[in-house]
Amino acid sequence: MAVIGIGPVGLMATAGAALRGAASIFCVGTRQKCREAAKAYGASSFLSYKDGPIDTQLLELTGGRGVDKVLICGGDNDTFAQAVTMLKPGGIIGSVNYLGSGEFVKIPRIEWGCGMSHKQIRCGLMPGGRLRSEKLAAMITAGRVDPSLMLTHRFHGFDHMEEALQLMKDKSADLIKPVVYME
Repeated sequence: MAVIGIGPVGLMATAGAALRGAASIFCVGTRQKCREAAKAYGASSFLSYKDGPIDTQLLELTGGRGVDKVLICGGDNDTFAQAVTMLKPGGIIGSVNYLGSGEFVKIPRIEWGCGMSHKQIRCGLMPGGRLRSEKLAAMITAGRVDPSLMLTHRFHGFDHMEEALQLMKDKSADLIKPVVYME
């Protein structure tokens, strides 16, 4: 399993992959705070886009085999091509990444198996609903998932709302998620 992007969504994808029994979880990300949280959630290896193409790195780590699943939680239009390349035939790419620019998403023909590799792409956000929310809350209550690992900045009182929002806009290196407690 590969998780591309280990911000809050990628971190929860990592936790979910671990809960579902992924043997190895390769995470792509560079921020140390996010890597520490990903490790706690079950990441087994890390890749950095700063060290070259992530598909090349992952294929090297897996002896050319690739992975069964790729979760795209960050990146750009070129990330799809790398995800296709690192995916085994019959594998699934899940994308919850917002692609805010560019006209096309390119899928490399040969790596796609010329359309015959049974590689699938699934996109979209997680469905909501009361039952799903109750299940997620029960997992937190039972200690199966600890979302507090993502809370890097804590504020108390509504007066700090603007400060928390500015942190999210600026994306400082030590930020994962701020929380504002209403007291």
